[in-house]
Amino acid sequence: MKMKNTKRDMVRGLATVAAVAALAGCMSSPVTFCTSSVPVEQGKYSVLGPEVAGTCTQVNWLFFSFGLGGSGQRHALRDALGRVPGADALVGMAVDEEYFMLVPFALPSFFTTRVTGTPVKMGRND
Repeated sequence: MKMKNTKRDMVRGLATVAAVAALAGCMSSPVTFCTSSVPVEQGKYSVLGPEVAGTCTQVNWLFFSFGLGGSGQRHALRDALGRVPGADALVGMAVDEEYFMLVPFALPSFFTTRVTGTPVKMGRND
């Protein structure tokens, strides 16, 4: 008899895992693309390196947000600029957002903002 109960419990557990996985969702969407993070004039900045990316992830649970307060885009931009010493701005900047959530909204969901662009130093490029 214990064997049947163990198999039944295992089937229930697998069914629960399958149901939760079926209810999970993930979405990625481009938010915006802009020429730079600050106003710049062509030729009045120096490129400091290849494209960099910065991210900011927040966790939402029961309509409350946990993580860094404020704009996710600002935190992601600071993260990207912090990866290159002396960078003042990003040119060719793109912002993307990713969401991962489970349908029962009582469970946590994750929201990630990613900023990418080429790091530059403001000033004349002589």
